[in-house]
Parts: sequence; structure tokens; C-alpha cells
Amino acid sequence: MTAPKTRRTRDSKGRKEMAERADLIVVGAGPGGSSTAYHAVKAGLEVLLLDRQKFPRDKPCGDGLMPHAAGEISLMGLGDWLEEPHHGKFSGFSIYTQTAFLHQKVPPTLHGPYGYVVAREETDARLVGRAEEAGAELRSGVRATKLLRSPAGNVMGVEASSDGETLFYEAPLVVAADGVGGFAGKGIKAHQNSVARRQYFRNVSGPEKDHLHVFVTKDMNELGAGYGWVFYFGDGRANVGAGVSTKTLERSHRNLKDFFECFLQEPELADWLEHAEPEGPAKSWSLKMGMWGAKRYAQGLMAVGDAGSMIHPISGEGVGYAVESGRLAAAWAHEARSRNDYSASTLFGYERQLRRKRAKEHLSGYALTNLVPNLQMLEPLFKACEKDPDARRTLVEGFTGDAPIYSLLKHPKALGRVLVSTVRS
Repeated sequence: MTAPKTRRTRDSKGRKEMAERADLIVVGAGPGGSSTAYHAVKAGLEVLLLDRQKFPRDKPCGDGLMPHAAGEISLMGLGDWLEEPHHGKFSGFSIYTQTAFLHQKVPPTLHGPYGYVVAREETDARLVGRAEEAGAELRSGVRATKLLRSPAGNVMGVEASSDGETLFYEAPLVVAADGVGGFAGKGIKAHQNSVARRQYFRNVSGPEKDHLHVFVTKDMNELGAGYGWVFYFGDGRANVGAGVSTKTLERSHRNLKDFFECFLQEPELADWLEHAEPEGPAKSWSLKMGMWGAKRYAQGLMAVGDAGSMIHPISGEGVGYAVESGRLAAAWAHEARSRNDYSASTLFGYERQLRRKRAKEHLSGYALTNLVPNLQMLEPLFKACEKDPDARRTLVEGFTGDAPIYSLLKHPKALGRVLVSTVRS
């Protein structure tokens, strides 16, 4: 690939400045941005990839990669990298609720029978490295500050800053991949609707380290929705965390730190952590989940990953959807350049394709977690799934994002048990 061109432009005061020009500017080099850049370069576009930080850098996350996420990462040529022994590799789920224990292998899909646990610091560095290897031009330590527009309102590029210097980058198309940063501004940004906190521990003594362990506790679900987790790496460490909806915080008048510390004191988990050693402090982050409330396209602009609210509303997993949305956005960037048409009507093709692939499971999961007053109401369902292997598999498919949660309607026996239990209660 040839490097992006440099030409002179003028700032708002008429002073001459140097501006790099490309076919596409991607703001944010996390999984969504790196995927967009990688696939766009492969399609023949000149790409500038901007990020305010330098890699490698830590990124608080649950670190779990569902099978569909592993499939997307493999499409970027990193299948062998996922198999490195220090990464966790899971083949099943252990879900602990107040009344049930659900033990389920990873449901069979085209993506294979395994998922992985990989620290985001490593994942993000590897993905951005693949984008650079493909030919994308990375500019790290550069904070995008606003979109540049023509007098007619069309996107022309990005204004940015680095070390106190104002920079200009020109392109007819920009992809926002800056997570909760909201660089693209009103009309694109979605509000956070969940928060999570995690800490790394070494020598956690829990069972079945080839499972993802999920805890639907009373404390996190009396007034809303949330869950705790223990995800094992392959090197003796584990990611231990908890996440709750922002509605849970509002209703309980508590903060996330309090929920997290209460989770660490849950009897079963406290036993697992008795001889464990913390590695570094606990860290928190915000999430935009369920595709809801975000606009992912406009004239000259697309949003991918967390910036487009592409986080699964039940599991909270976002890496796979970020990489996938980046791949689709790259295809539409190529289409727009081929047509020389960067209008909203053209880029709506990206939104339409994304909805067809993911809206069913995202919006149904979002509806479940927002319409049900609290997840304690679902305890009869969890108990029914404990006894019904087909329903249990469908429930886990709803967690992994391989099926919409309303697929449970296909299991009338389990739902009948729920109804009987609810009436008795």
C-alpha cells in the first residue's frame, strides 16, 4: 500500500498547515477500529488509524472471547495466536443462580466449540499490529477532536491534537471507533447503560478452569440486572469481575465498587479466593449495550464497536461484535469509494446489514434486561433450564449471542414449569 498523501491546507485562521490525506480515517484503534482498518486496507483503501493512546495499553474488560469473536479474529489471520497456551480456552459454562446450577458445553455453531480468555492489553495490541502489517498508517498519541466539514456540511476529515499541536487529516469518510468517547458527537453517540469492574487474581482455586463461571447473585439482581464472573487464563491467573445496569445503581443508591466488593464476599467465591493473590488494582468501565439508542451512520460517517452500542446486552461481550462491525464497515467504505458516494443513503447499507445480522439477539436481550424489573423473577426459568438440557442449551445460546433470547419459546415444557412455579409463588 502507498502511504497516505500529504498536502497543504489552512486552519480556521487561514494559516497554512500540513494535512495527510487518505481514503478513510478511523478514529480509535481498539478491536473495532483495527478491524475496520485491516479489512479496508485489504480492500485497497488508504487508511489512517488514529488513537489517543500508545500501544500496548491496558483496557478494562472481562477478556472473554465468545466463539463468534474467535471466528472474527481468525479472519484477521490470528487463529494460531489464539491457541497460545497462556491464553484461556473454554469449552463450557457454569452458571450459578440463587436456586439453580447450569452446566453446559459451548453450544455447537459454525464458529467451533471453543472460546478464549485473552487480556485486552494483548488482544488490542495484536489487532492493531495486524492492521499495520496490512498497510494501515497508525498515528498513536493523537486525539481526534472534531469532524471537519465542507460549507455544505459534508465530512472532509478530522481535526486532532498531539502534544499541544493541532493536526488536520483529510478523508471523505470517517469511522468512529472510540468506544464511549463520543467523538462523532450528537446524533451518533449512545448513552452508557451498564458498568463493570474487574480485577486480576493469581491462584484462584475454583473448579473447571475450562469453563466460564457466571454468578447471578441476589445482591446484583434484587433491583435490576447484573452478574459476576470468574474467567480463567491459561497461565494461572483469572479475571474476576461484576457488572450491573445503570438502572440497578439508580434504584439501589449504591455504586459499582460496592457491588463488586460484595461479590468478592459471596461465600462460594470467597472460598475460591481464600489463597488467591490480587495482581494490580480493580478497574472499572462503562458499556453501551444492545444496539439501542445509537445511530451508526450519517453522511461520510460510520460508527463501529462500542461507539455504535455493539455490546451484547446479556453477556456484555463486545470484542467480537466490534471486530465484525469493523469488517462490515470496511466493506461499505469500499463500496462508497467505488461509487464516489459517501451519502447517508449509501452508508445506510452498513446499518441495514448490521441489523440483519445482529438486531434480533441484541434488541431482544436489551428488552429482557430492561422490561423485567429484576432478574430474580427469572429464577423459575433458571430452575427449569437446570432440568431441561435443550432449554439449557438455548439459554446459553442467548448468552453467547448465537440465538435471540426469545428462542426459549421453543421449549414449552420448561416454560410450563416456570408458569407453575410462578403461580405457586
